[in-house]
Amino acid sequence: MNRIVYFCKLPVNSSQIQPMIKSLLYFFIFLCSCQSIAQQINKRYIDSMLVSISRHDKEQVRSGMDELNIKLSSLPRVEANPLYQYLIEKAKDPFIKMIALGDLGGFLIANDAPDEAIGYLIKGLELSKNQGEIEDRFSFHVSLANAFIFQNRAEEALSHLNIAESMAVELKQTDAVASVNYSKGMMYESIEDFEQATTYYLKAWDTLNLVEDHPERGFYLFVLVDYFKRLGNIKEQTRFTELLANYYSKRQPEIPFTHLPTAHIFDTSATAENIKRYKDVIRVSDSMGAINSMMYSSLFLSNIYLKEGEPKAAIEVLQPLIRSLDSTDRRQQKMVLYEKLSVAYEANDDFKNALKFKNMVSQLRDTLVSEKTKRNIAELEVKYDLQTKERELEQQAASKKLLYWILGSVFVVLLILSVFFLKNRKKNQKLAQQKKLLEATVDEKNVLLKETHHRVKNSFQIVSSLLYLQSENMQDSEAQQAIKEAQNRVRSMVLIHQKLYNKDQLVGIDTKEYFHDLTREIFDSHQENGKMVNYTLHVESMLLDIESITPIGLILNELITNVLKHAYDVDDKDRKMEISFQKEGNRLILKVSDNGKGMPEHVRENSFGIKLMKALAKKLKATLQFKKASENGTIAILEVSRFNLLA
Repeated sequence: MNRIVYFCKLPVNSSQIQPMIKSLLYFFIFLCSCQSIAQQINKRYIDSMLVSISRHDKEQVRSGMDELNIKLSSLPRVEANPLYQYLIEKAKDPFIKMIALGDLGGFLIANDAPDEAIGYLIKGLELSKNQGEIEDRFSFHVSLANAFIFQNRAEEALSHLNIAESMAVELKQTDAVASVNYSKGMMYESIEDFEQATTYYLKAWDTLNLVEDHPERGFYLFVLVDYFKRLGNIKEQTRFTELLANYYSKRQPEIPFTHLPTAHIFDTSATAENIKRYKDVIRVSDSMGAINSMMYSSLFLSNIYLKEGEPKAAIEVLQPLIRSLDSTDRRQQKMVLYEKLSVAYEANDDFKNALKFKNMVSQLRDTLVSEKTKRNIAELEVKYDLQTKERELEQQAASKKLLYWILGSVFVVLLILSVFFLKNRKKNQKLAQQKKLLEATVDEKNVLLKETHHRVKNSFQIVSSLLYLQSENMQDSEAQQAIKEAQNRVRSMVLIHQKLYNKDQLVGIDTKEYFHDLTREIFDSHQENGKMVNYTLHVESMLLDIESITPIGLILNELITNVLKHAYDVDDKDRKMEISFQKEGNRLILKVSDNGKGMPEHVRENSFGIKLMKALAKKLKATLQFKKASENGTIAILEVSRFNLLA
């Protein structure tokens, strides 16, 4: 699946990006396809391949699918597309189908059909979540991003690239990180954010540059030279042209200098703008000491002048190169320069100088061939002698080293195993005894704690029942109401111990669940027909210990009860209450608001409810305040500073 990343590294199909880069990539794909064995690809061949690879492990399946994809991708789209479709349809193994979907997606992107590719890549991505590795999912996300970039759908592309970036970090692979940054550069270039595009293109290069002789190095250098040329950044264009020239000369030193593919990047049209750009590059290259870049630009500019019938101008451009190259041993480049000067002088009817430089080319060529042959023979002889002697010495040293290593290793392993076995045996015995004791102690304490909560709950229930019986035998309505309020306070504590008894978690109460249950019970015991109060709760789920939740529950009981008793007149109809409880910073905030008639200016500080709330707030190191609402009603705010949050 990794091949999807590289085959999909195509520039954005927009007006800002030259079609030339895309042509170069198609050329690379064509070269790869040419390496496959010429063989007729048809449905029968695909059937035989499926039967063959389905018997092997995943790595062999990948290898077989790679071979098949190279052959299919070398065909014209009109022939390849139905064969890819047939492969996907006949692949019964989900793993093979996943790879085939990725191959077809990559092929369609490479053939300017990203809209068709997206559907196949999405199906492949779904399969990769169960069938593939993280590398497969990464490749699908990058391929989808590139397909969306082709369609100028930057937001969708960025979404996939962000996912791929997190995977690249997890993979810790240079190729993965560079691929994501490169695709992000393309995405930002497609929306003309050239500052961001430059940042990500350079990140991709810096990542790839960490690996010496990386196979993608030439590709990235091509892209960067072309990108900075189109951007008009002469300095960066010169720097990467120099790097590209050095890279290519090391990879293929036998290819004549003028055949370097860098020529495909440069525009040789005879426009005033183009000529000025070449002059700027030559000037900057000269100041930076970038001889390769200066050489390329001077040669291309001289070609323009020669085509325009201005050989004298061509000679003036090439002359400074003689001085620059005289101080170096770059004979290959000197040959190219002298050849071009010979042509320029001949076009200028200066046959004497034309012959002079032609002879200089001939002398250099003879020297290079002679020296090269002698050097190669001498190097081969030296390498053979050294290789023979080194092999003999290495064999002797390896034999001794292996013997010593085996003896030493056996002794050390036996010693370590003996010590480890003795220590581990004693330690395991002790740990087993401690674990058994701890488990018995914890189980015993849990049983006791659960039984304690059960008994406390039963005791509170008895108190609540006694209060209820007392209220039933009283004639005084105020006394009856006071007992009912006391019963509600007891109920709030009963609810806490009931929840602790009924759950495995014996040390904490979930605030959201507790507030909902407590509020419902309070409203059920107070509301009468025709006097309903609609309430809403916004409670953050937290786990508080019993010492924190008990006073908060009692205060909430008092606040709700006060609203139900005092906030509304008899004929009020649209009655609303809102309760919220959240953690803000290092505090817990409880708010109870209503749309009633509001609190009086002077609150009775000696009432039992107010005294109780203040006492409980003091225990929590909390502040309790009442405010008028913006329209009607009252807002009560409790800010708790002391609490124990368990989760």
